Amino acid sequence: MIAMAALALAGCANKGGYVQFHDGEPLPPAQKAIVQGHYGYRDGSMANEMTRIVAINGKTVPKQWFVAEGANKVSLKPGYYELKILYVHGVSLIDYYSYITIPVQLEKNCTYQIITTWSSLDSAMTYDLIGKPSSMPASSTCGQAIVEDKSDNDGISI
Repeated sequence: MIAMAALALAGCANKGGYVQFHDGEPLPPAQKAIVQGHYGYRDGSMANEMTRIVAINGKTVPKQWFVAEGANKVSLKPGYYELKILYVHGVSLIDYYSYITIPVQLEKNCTYQIITTWSSLDSAMTYDLIGKPSSMPASSTCGQAIVEDKSDNDGISI
């Protein structure tokens, strides 16, 4: 009985931090978008640094075992999404957590890396996505993915 429960829980694990966040069979790289965070130690020090995708359009992304909530990498169909991002920045014995939800427009055949910048001077945190083609031939530009608010008419621009 215990072995069956352990096996069932293992089946729910987010192996390697990767989650397919769309229905159906896995898609080839040319037909999907991939968004990836980061998990590791900063600049060769013992300060932990992690960027994870914790929710997409309000739906929670499955947790990876023994690591913070969310996933290191998600596979999505091209389109508009609101990604909730967790950033953990370790300094000495303290881990600082920052959450933000960013609106993005993702293209097929693109892998997007979440880039974070933290400033201790003004206690500011910035997020960006850098895209590159997932497979050749490159059928998309993988340009600016973050959708920004227009200040003049409350619309959005891409």
